[in-house]
Amino acid sequence: MTRRDAAWAILRAAAVAGASEFFPTWLAAAQMHAHTIDSAAPAEPDRWTNYQPRFFSQEEIATLDAFTAILIPTDDTPGAREAHVVPFIDFVVAAAAEYEPELQQDWRAAMHYLRQHHFSNLSPTAQLAFIEASSHPGDNGHASYQLIKEMTVHAFYTSRIGLIDVLEYKGMAYLTQFPGCTHPEHRQV
Repeated sequence: MTRRDAAWAILRAAAVAGASEFFPTWLAAAQMHAHTIDSAAPAEPDRWTNYQPRFFSQEEIATLDAFTAILIPTDDTPGAREAHVVPFIDFVVAAAAEYEPELQQDWRAAMHYLRQHHFSNLSPTAQLAFIEASSHPGDNGHASYQLIKEMTVHAFYTSRIGLIDVLEYKGMAYLTQFPGCTHPEHRQV
């Protein structure tokens, strides 16, 4: 799956009937924000607290949560958990039944690979080593790794946390001058 395929999958998921539960609260927050003077982004609506998985089992959700938290960990900035990456992935993959059923097959294969290698039973250090090994193109688990990584990155950086809090996206703003890098070691040409 390419980034373009992932983007199309997410756009198509937004168009399915189940998407209506996710977008009204977000749109209402955005409209409320449009009528205020405050330049901060509207708070993200809490739509994930009581999220019920639609495609993955609870065990698979826990496995994906551990995997994605290693890919985008929480450190001095929020990570995959805070961005609710796993519920988003579950929603997109569940919605794929209507427009791209082979995406669901790919995810079933990826979860089978993780289950087959007892990923959820590994220690955090062993999980990290497993992911690092899977990241190499010659590894048997590379296709699973690639699928999970691409959707994780897309889900994170299209979330409010990834886009606004981490990348500090300001919206349709423009710079009157480009400030450049302020690190002294990068000032040399």
